[in-house]
Amino acid sequence: MSDAPISRDPFLKRLADEGFEIEVNNAHLVVRNVPHVTERGTLSRGVLTCALSIDAATGLTATPQSDHTMYFAGETPCHRTGAPISNIINNSKKQRCGELNVDHYLSSKPEITHRYENIYDKVVAYEQLIGGAARSLDGTANARTHKRSIILNDDSPFAIPDSASARYRIGSVNRKLKGRVAIIGLGGTGSYLLDLVAKTWVKEIHLYDGDQLLNHNLFRSPGAPETALLKEFPFKVDYYAQVYARFHTGVRPHPVRVTSGNVDELRDFEFVFVCVDKGSSRRAIAEGLLRLGVPFVDTGIGVGIENDCLDGCARATFIHPSTNWVDVEKLLPFGDDEEDDGIYRTDIQIAAVNSLNAVMAVLRWQRWANFFRDERKEINSVYMIEGNNIANRTVI
Repeated sequence: MSDAPISRDPFLKRLADEGFEIEVNNAHLVVRNVPHVTERGTLSRGVLTCALSIDAATGLTATPQSDHTMYFAGETPCHRTGAPISNIINNSKKQRCGELNVDHYLSSKPEITHRYENIYDKVVAYEQLIGGAARSLDGTANARTHKRSIILNDDSPFAIPDSASARYRIGSVNRKLKGRVAIIGLGGTGSYLLDLVAKTWVKEIHLYDGDQLLNHNLFRSPGAPETALLKEFPFKVDYYAQVYARFHTGVRPHPVRVTSGNVDELRDFEFVFVCVDKGSSRRAIAEGLLRLGVPFVDTGIGVGIENDCLDGCARATFIHPSTNWVDVEKLLPFGDDEEDDGIYRTDIQIAAVNSLNAVMAVLRWQRWANFFRDERKEINSVYMIEGNNIANRTVI
């Protein structure tokens, strides 16, 4: 919740003011030191947690909360007799919620509305259900310990709260993509790549392109144009950096063309996306990245007119640092003449094909990073429009 200090949230602040030991960790609420009765009839302390429902407009906790459930880390919450509070325990399997290992999944809906009006009401209700039994044994047992106030621990790279990761409980998977990446070429495919990569947990996204943004570029890029930013004919990288800074804090523009003379600037990147349309530029970049040991995906589309219809393909080629140069030459088109011959016979750009090419490249990167499962480990994929099929090549 980086764009709205927790102290401004009235419901979280009320929990803290009343003495609850709460933490907010990457859009998850953690309530520590919750008293409960164990199956042995003794008192113990556990932890309540849940993903926070966030209002996109304000960045504060939503009213009402969209989810009525919570998780509990600790022994089985019981009545004073030691019998489990089965009416609120949905299951008791060990799992992960945010940054916390939990033991029980709890579910209790308000009787009339079936949803909690705010996060304060939700926490108080669950503490009462669990802690009430503890207080029947010891009247001083309370989660309102007044030991510490809110702790903010939000290491996400986003300019808005990442409630999606919390909602789908994929925070640990997202952290596999926390390095620095570069996108070379912010044309049709590169701009769609940025749109996808900006929604991941990479720390920094560096944009390289020496061209200005012109009107025709906007017809093969995501979103609607920001007219106020277009008046001075900005560089593509500067324009997109300003637009996506509203979503991701790590977008860095470099209004230069990558050549053999400056390719060494890319040595510290974990991954690079190459979206250029000239064979000579592709060769210089590929030679440099291979020498530097930086893995990359090279993209390309070829769309032309066939019988008054558009036809062609989209290609994504993964080059691992261990690939030898002889094989790279077999995989990538390096001659500038190839842009007008074979499958790269024209320079027609269509948003649908550019966006597909970007998806192919991003998915390949994410499989390589073990974000998605990767059993095929292909090095080259080509999508053919006419046949609606993808040909995958796993060996050279």
